[in-house]
Formats: sequence, structure tokens, C-alpha cells
Amino acid sequence: MPLIATLALAGCAAPVAGFMPGETVQVAGDTFTVTVDGNRAVARNFATGLHNQDRLYANAQAAIAQVSGCAVGDFAQDPGVNTYRARLHCA
Repeated sequence: MPLIATLALAGCAAPVAGFMPGETVQVAGDTFTVTVDGNRAVARNFATGLHNQDRLYANAQAAIAQVSGCAVGDFAQDPGVNTYRARLHCA
């Protein structure tokens, strides 16, 4: 039984980004998982927490542009989490 509990807790310590679909990209030291669906994209950051929100906001835009190859149009952060949604302008 202790082995099962240990394995369960070890899973909680694993990086979440590896389990999410999308492309993982680093921008200025922040890691994002970016998914693109047509003219919309989502960037998620799991490791940074609530600090440096202005930096994360800017870096998430850069991550989406890098992965999608498109200009970022409308851009917003989901309330309370490091998830950012964008509408893309692709040429």
C-alpha cells in the first residue's frame, strides 16, 4: 500500500505541461503549451504561478505568435489562471 501512495504522489509532482496537447515553447524563461485551432490559439503556463503577470501576459502573446506563425489579434487571460486566449490574424 505505501508503494501505491508514493506513486500517486509522484504523479502530482510531475510537470503538467507534458500531458497537455500542443507545442511546448519557451519565451524569456517562461514555458508555455500552445494549441492552435484555426484562427484561435491558447497558451498555458503551469509553472510560474501568480507572480509577474505582466511579463507572462507579454510572453504568452509571443509564444502564440511563434507557434502559430500568425499575428495575435484579440488577446485575453482567463481569470485566476495562467491561460491566455488569442484570435489570430494569419496572412
